[in-house]
Amino acid sequence: MSGAFPSPPITPMEPVKRETPFDSQEHVFQVKWDGVRILAFFNGTDVTLQNRRLHNRTVQYPELQALSRLSKHPVVIDGEVIALKDGKPSFPTVMRRDRVASAGTVSSLINVIPISYMVFDILYYHHQMITNLPWHKRHEILQDLFSKPADPFHLVENFTGGIALFKEVQRMGLEGVVAKVRDSQYIPGGKSRLWQKIKNRPLLTCLIGGFTKRGENANSLLLGVFDQDQFLYVGRAGSGLKEDQWVSLTQVLLKIQTSSSPFVNPPKKTGITWVKPVHQVIVEYAEWTEETHLRSPVIKQVLQ
Repeated sequence: MSGAFPSPPITPMEPVKRETPFDSQEHVFQVKWDGVRILAFFNGTDVTLQNRRLHNRTVQYPELQALSRLSKHPVVIDGEVIALKDGKPSFPTVMRRDRVASAGTVSSLINVIPISYMVFDILYYHHQMITNLPWHKRHEILQDLFSKPADPFHLVENFTGGIALFKEVQRMGLEGVVAKVRDSQYIPGGKSRLWQKIKNRPLLTCLIGGFTKRGENANSLLLGVFDQDQFLYVGRAGSGLKEDQWVSLTQVLLKIQTSSSPFVNPPKKTGITWVKPVHQVIVEYAEWTEETHLRSPVIKQVLQ
């Protein structure tokens, strides 16, 4: 297990999708945090950060340089950087930090958008690659490394019941649950069935900023959310409403038609009727994409 310090990039281990929650004595269950996957490399001198797509993120999260004060030895740890909005992890919020490339701009955002690093695995410790150790052994090492509180580092909590945890995740509107085989090795390179993710489909209240039509009536809505004073486009939803609902909603939206896009980042699509963002809809979605768009949104309710 000994070896030279591994330089980035390393493709992180990822879970495969599972449709339903389950209980198992062979697995441990963790909350799936809605953030940016980050591997942190401390070579004994410097801390380098890498995201899931193997891009360098050292500038974006200077708070994680504190790893050099936590560990006396070189380490590589794996986790999720999150930012909270209204007490819950918000992917659009953390992406405001992730997209910044200037150290000066990041410095101005540290107090505006504080981050936490939810640590769930370790690949290298005390001059050894430990990916071949079973998960529970690696977790013991993490517990020793983070035995004392050290913001912004937080060791992910483990649970024995997957079904109960998933119900709590649904109640809290969190992203989902990850099930990990207790004896599993860490296998870099992508997805492995040793880890499984069960996604919660959360709800989000959005504002309508435009629509497309089929014939005379709307057939999809362009959705947005306000981030401070900016109205951001987050995706398009065309399923969930019945034909008569589309007819009545079209009449409502035509009364607030406007000549220009209300979005600061409008989609590059033709045939859009823009409207003032005053009417709300509740949508259910699978997850956020890295472009901060909703994946597979379904309209659940039009709010009047």
